[in-house]
Amino acid sequence: MMRSREEEHIEGGGRIRSIILGLNDGLISTFTLLVGIAAATITKGNAIVLLAGIAAMVSGAISMGLGEYVSSKSEYNYIKNEMKKEAAEIELFPDEEKLEVREMFENMGLKGDTLNSCVDTITSNKETWLNFLLKSELGLEEPENPALGAILTFFSFIGGALIPLSPYFLNLGMISLIISSIISFSMLAIVGSLKTKITGETRWKGALEMIIIGTIAFICSYSIGLLLEQFIAGL
Repeated sequence: MMRSREEEHIEGGGRIRSIILGLNDGLISTFTLLVGIAAATITKGNAIVLLAGIAAMVSGAISMGLGEYVSSKSEYNYIKNEMKKEAAEIELFPDEEKLEVREMFENMGLKGDTLNSCVDTITSNKETWLNFLLKSELGLEEPENPALGAILTFFSFIGGALIPLSPYFLNLGMISLIISSIISFSMLAIVGSLKTKITGETRWKGALEMIIIGTIAFICSYSIGLLLEQFIAGL
């Protein structure tokens, strides 16, 4: 008995990318900043760490959101422009565009009636025809709304930043730093694992990679914070 094979594909890759990008950047950038500031000021309380963390969260989210919008908008406009050009060519030069479709199928190895049937099917509907040429000739697909990507990135950054920031609201001094670090490293592993849904890597590799990055960032930030504490104390 033959068993059907299920293929797993990710839909909405652009939206997933925006969410993971915002979450990852919000988590790492805020975590490393707070570690450095906490190392230098935690003995004086959590107020400075909280103020710096909130400022970094807000400014970072706005910067990431606007950056995502600008880059996505440029890509959106480019693809839309190419779609207009290709649509115009189909209207003005249908024979030449139909020949392009035929050549593509020929390069795939199709011949005879099968080739003619595929060409006729694709070119019988102009929207299908256009999408086929965009994907096969130009490697492009219908773009996603750039505003949606910007919004997702903005709120994902906020969510990522709140993970290392939230323990400092407890005002437990060094314990807040420890809790923040434990939670942040755990989330880094989870984000690394989720990222493999897009990259195709194994989950343990993605998680380990993020933990290594977080460890390096922690050591560097904490060391710089301690040096700043000594410098400030000597003033």
